[in-house]
Formats: sequence, C-alpha cells, structure tokens
Amino acid sequence: MTKETTGKINHPVDLANAANFAFWASENIRIADTDAGGHINNTAYAAYVETGRVARLRAAMALRGPEERWVIAHLDIDFRAEAKPPGQIRIGTRLLALGTKSVTLGAGLFEGERCIATARSVMVFLKGANTAPIPDGVRQSLQAGADP
Repeated sequence: MTKETTGKINHPVDLANAANFAFWASENIRIADTDAGGHINNTAYAAYVETGRVARLRAAMALRGPEERWVIAHLDIDFRAEAKPPGQIRIGTRLLALGTKSVTLGAGLFEGERCIATARSVMVFLKGANTAPIPDGVRQSLQAGADP
C-alpha cells in the first residue's frame, strides 16, 4: 500500500483509497492506449495522471496572471493492476504538499472501484521562464477544503 506524508496535514494518505479524493476527472480507455497484449500501456497511465493534474491546477488558477504556469519536475507511478478497454478511468487528484514554489499532487487511477495505479507529481510554478512563489490566491485555492 503506497502512502504519502503531507506537509499540510502530516498524516499518511492512502492514494489507493477512492475516499481520499474529492477532485475527480475521467478518461475513456482508448484502443490507442493499449499495447500488443491488449492492456493499457504504461505511457497511457502517465497521460491519465496528467488529465487529473491539469484539471486540478487549472481549477486553482482560474484567475491566473500573464505568463503564470506550471511545469512538471517529477512524476512517479506505482502500477497496481492491468486494465483493458472498453471502459473509463476515474482519476482522483489531491494536494499532498504545498511549498513556496512547488506543489506535490497525489493521484489514484480507478477502473470501477479497483485502483489500477497511484502516482505523485511535483509541479513547479513559473512566471515567464523563471520559478516564482505560488501566488496567494492560487495557494488558497489549492488548500481549500477540497481534500478529505
């Protein structure tokens, strides 16, 4: 069982438990997401994590300034089970840690009730080409009571 310790709450978060997510996105499993064995290819898992991560960060940056954006600094994925089309993947995304210039998001990928992968992404905030402190409004949006 993968657990994360958050700087925000300072207790373990089980990313394989759907109850630990309040923010959700979904993706259809596409034939193009599969490999020669007919199951979802590992690169598709990264794309599913990106779907949730981008949706979560866009929601937090509704009022973003010019040239403000995020770049990914680190991504790790724990593959837990294989999945095959047809179907949908539900992507839960939550805040794990919030730094001055970076944020760590956790994700759980679910096919039905079954967790097929968990992931952690570290995103760095940029203004133009330079790292910058995360603006207060974005910080407040990320910290808002969206996560259990």
